[in-house]
Amino acid sequence: MKMLKVEHMGTKVQGIRLRGDKRDPEPEHVRVVFPGGDVDVARTTDGEYWVHIRVNSSEDVKVNGGELVAGELVDARLDVRGKYASECRTGDFGHPGLYHLAVRVARSS
Repeated sequence: MKMLKVEHMGTKVQGIRLRGDKRDPEPEHVRVVFPGGDVDVARTTDGEYWVHIRVNSSEDVKVNGGELVAGELVDARLDVRGKYASECRTGDFGHPGLYHLAVRVARSS
């Protein structure tokens, strides 16, 4: 399996660039783990991607010898061209101008 390279992507930003090149296949899943949960980018068989956000619950088990920190979803936002974020609603997932979504995860208190 191809090893992915962490790149500098701007001020205070590091990332991994998935290229979707069938001649040089990347892992089917790429995961970023943080206190409270993780984000998984999964490639489909037709070359599209699913982005999964998972929040740890207090019932989660130890992983790799370390405790998972419980988290909770505390906010979300959709950005649609021609609308202010405060005007967007969950029904806007079908809007053709939707270009960004954000979900905020915090450590559970």
